[in-house]
Amino acid sequence: MQFRLLTEEDWRQFMCWAAQENWRVSFQEQRLLQSLWRPYFFALYKEGVLRGFVSAVAYKESGWIGNLLVPEKERGKGFGSALFDYALQFLQKATPTRVWLTASAAGQPIYERRGFKVIDRIDRWATGGQGGLPAEADAPVADLVALDTVCWGESRSPLINALSDDGSISRAGKSMGLLQPGVDAWQFGPWLSPDRNVVDNRKLLQLVVSRTPPGKDLLVDVLHSSEMELVLRTSGFERRGSNQLMVLSDEPVSLNGVMALASLGSIG
Repeated sequence: MQFRLLTEEDWRQFMCWAAQENWRVSFQEQRLLQSLWRPYFFALYKEGVLRGFVSAVAYKESGWIGNLLVPEKERGKGFGSALFDYALQFLQKATPTRVWLTASAAGQPIYERRGFKVIDRIDRWATGGQGGLPAEADAPVADLVALDTVCWGESRSPLINALSDDGSISRAGKSMGLLQPGVDAWQFGPWLSPDRNVVDNRKLLQLVVSRTPPGKDLLVDVLHSSEMELVLRTSGFERRGSNQLMVLSDEPVSLNGVMALASLGSIG
């Protein structure tokens, strides 16, 4: 087996296979994985044939495994396990205190056998944009980076700064989040709320919906523990699916004020 960084042809094949699985790969994630984080995205070849993909993004104290994709015709041959083990070994070279991933029902037992534990559930919520009002930033990027650091327990400034290049920060009270534009869909995340104030978070959701153009889906990958289901439903969102949030760590892990991920499940 050979692991290598993606070529342009590999990337096109990844997007083709992802579409066949009905995956949503955000515009921002595509941009990052083809530029800043290209060294963190791998293709697996055997006997000259492409067998699958995986990403392994490293932060200061943690890592994220995502985009583990093997086409149906290649499943059951050990390629998924090989990709996962390669990504985990790649991240562990930096001795992270924890490694994260989101898991489907089918993948969860595989990750549990490798020591990962379920810490929360990620629910994907969606609604349609209602206005496309000018998305001027309500706060500087430094404020979002600082709050993200408090909520996640580490600085993820490379991720937040990169996503903020095209996005706009919305704020209501102590709650804050990043609205990310896209081609087919927009995304809201990270969404952070240290006090979980219901009134402020309802205002925040209404604000980002009003800043999303009509005809565009607005997606949010929300932690179930945020207890924001009623706020989301009364703001016009509907749930479209769920995955488990899992972590590998020798120490207790807690997320304080994290409402939603910054990505669609693969980079945190």
